[in-house]
Amino acid sequence: MAKKLWGGRFKKELDPTVQCFTYSLFVDGELLDAEIEVNQAHAKMLARVGLLSPVEGKRLVSALAQIGKKFQPKHAHDNPIAPYCKTVEDIHTLIQLELEKKVGTLARKIHTGRSRNDLVVTSTLVYLKNKIPAVDQKIAGFEKALVGFAERVKEVIVPGLTHLQWAQPVLLAHHLVAYVGMLERDRSRLKDALLRMDTLPLGSAALAGSSLPLDRKFVARELGFSKVSENSLDAVSDRDFALETLSALSILWAHLSRLAEDFVLWNSEAFGFVVLDDSVATGSSLMPQKKNPDVFELVRGRAGVIFGHLTSLLTLLKGLPLAYNRDLQEDKPALFDAIHKTELALEALRVTVSRAQVAKGISAWTEKEDFLYATDLLEYLVQKGTPFREAHEAVGALVRYAIEQKRNLNELSFKEFQRFSLKFDQGVFRLLNPLVSVRRKKTPGSTHPAQVKRQIRFWKNRLRKV
Repeated sequence: MAKKLWGGRFKKELDPTVQCFTYSLFVDGELLDAEIEVNQAHAKMLARVGLLSPVEGKRLVSALAQIGKKFQPKHAHDNPIAPYCKTVEDIHTLIQLELEKKVGTLARKIHTGRSRNDLVVTSTLVYLKNKIPAVDQKIAGFEKALVGFAERVKEVIVPGLTHLQWAQPVLLAHHLVAYVGMLERDRSRLKDALLRMDTLPLGSAALAGSSLPLDRKFVARELGFSKVSENSLDAVSDRDFALETLSALSILWAHLSRLAEDFVLWNSEAFGFVVLDDSVATGSSLMPQKKNPDVFELVRGRAGVIFGHLTSLLTLLKGLPLAYNRDLQEDKPALFDAIHKTELALEALRVTVSRAQVAKGISAWTEKEDFLYATDLLEYLVQKGTPFREAHEAVGALVRYAIEQKRNLNELSFKEFQRFSLKFDQGVFRLLNPLVSVRRKKTPGSTHPAQVKRQIRFWKNRLRKV
C-alpha cells in the first residue's frame, strides 16, 4: 500500500527532518469532515460521468462515511487523528490510505481528475461554510447576554467617558447596548464573506483544469455552492476568502477587546461599577484577597494573536506567483486557530457577562464631583438664548472657578453662578442630578431612559429570531 500520494519519480525516501518539517496532518486534520464530504460528492460525480461504475461510486461513498465515523472523537478532548501525524503526510493521504484498507485498489480511482491543490481549497471552503454560521451563533449568544445584562441594569447611571475622563452621565445599559450594535455589524461582515465563498474550485485540478469530462456543476450542487470558478489559476492559488474571514474576525476581536477593557475598568476598585461572579474569576497565588477578571484580560491579550494571524497571511500571500505554492499550507494554522479562539472567547464572555452584577456602591460616584453636568448647564444657557460659544465660555469659566475653590458645582451659591451668566436662575441646581441629565436628552439613539428601553426591546426582538 502506498504511503504517499506521490513518489513514482523519486529514488530516495524523504529525509526524516524534511518529513517532520513538511507533514501537516496535525493541522489539516481539522478538515476531516469537510474532506469526507468533498470526496463523497466527487465520487458521485465520477460515477455520474462514467469514470466510475455506479457500484464503485456507491462503495466509495459508503466507505468514506465509515472513515468519517471512525475518526469522530468520542470525548471533547479526544484526537483520533493524533497517532497518524508522524507517519501520514496530510488529511488527503490519511483518507486515501483508510479508503484503500476498505475497498482496495478501487480507492486509487477517487483522485481521478483532481489535485491536492483544488481539493484542499475546496475542503477549506466547505469547512468555513459550516464554521462561520457556528461563529455567528456564538456572537448572537453573547449579544443576548449583553442585552440581558442591560435589561437588568436599565436604571443604573454611570459616568460616560471620553479620553478616559468623566464626560457626561449615561445609562450603563446604553453603554452595553452600544457593543451589541458593533457585534451585529461583525455578524454581517462574516455573512458577507460567506457570499464570496460560494464558488466551487474543485475541477480546477493542479492549475490548468482537466481533460476528463468532469461535471463541476453537479459537484457544486452536492456541496451547496451556487456556481463554479471561472479561472482555474485563480481558484487554486488565492486565499482571499481566508483573508476576508480573518479580517472580519480581527474587527470582531477589536470590539471584544474594547469591551473587555471596559469591564476590566468597571471591575476595578477605582471604578467599582461591576462585580464578577466567583465562577468566572480567578485568584492570586500570592495575594489572598485578589479576584481577577482573567476572562476579559485574556480576550484583550488574544486579540493581538488574531491580528497577527491576519498580518501573517497577508504577508504570506503578497509575493506568491501563480499558481499554487506550498507556502499556502500556512493559511490553515492561522485560520483554524482564529476560529477556535473566537468560539471559545465568545462562549466565555457570554457566561461571564450573564453572571455579572452591578456593585452596591455604584451610585456613590455622583457624590465625588459634578462637573459631569457641565454640558447640561451649557445647553440650559443655549435654551435661554445664549449663543453656544458664549455659553461654552461661561460654563468653562464656572468649572475653572469651582476647581480653584476646591468645591463641586452644587456647593456654589446662586450668586456665584450668576457671576458667570445672568441667565442662570434658581432652577439651575436641579440640573446637577444624573437622572435629570439623562432624561433631558431628546435625540433618537440617546441615553434617555425611553430611548434605551427602545434599543433593548429592538435587540431582544431581533435576537429572538436567531
